[in-house]
Amino acid sequence: MTGTKNAALREARGLLQQFGYNGFSFQHVADAVGVRKPSLYQHFESKEALGRALLAEYARSFREWAQTVAVFPPREKLAALFELYGAFAQRSAQVCPLSTLLSDFNSLPKALRAELRVLVRFQETWLEGVLREGQRAKIFRKDMSARELAHLALSLGLGAQLGARSGSRGAAQLRAAARDFLRLIAS
Repeated sequence: MTGTKNAALREARGLLQQFGYNGFSFQHVADAVGVRKPSLYQHFESKEALGRALLAEYARSFREWAQTVAVFPPREKLAALFELYGAFAQRSAQVCPLSTLLSDFNSLPKALRAELRVLVRFQETWLEGVLREGQRAKIFRKDMSARELAHLALSLGLGAQLGARSGSRGAAQLRAAARDFLRLIAS
């Protein structure tokens, strides 16, 4: 990637996480990078293409992160996920790209919505695997399916990020959510 493309992705990611998909324009990105707006079109044919590139980058990043925590026991994997969400909350009231894009879901372009669904499903599947692993090890409750617990974890993690935005607790709110969730699912 060229320097301008990398800079545009970096600036767009920050704008997305702080203001949402509908809260910034190509012009905002160009201004932040210090280039003229037509220069961005050399790298992204549209704002939607920029959004798809951001989503692909986040998906790649999450997959790499998931590989790094693969050696952790199930409880620590879940705690690490909430720490990941908390890391976003520490940065100027930002939220992870998944959370902000989901809040804009109905107004996103159709192709971006489809790619977002794929990423949500990937995170749900990862969570289901972690929770199933914990259920097999008899450390997580079994009266709910791994899928049900995964939906609960994802909803709690994404929602807690939005809640952290409005209060002063930030990442501490995510740690509290993780603690409460782990206590709730303990067998």
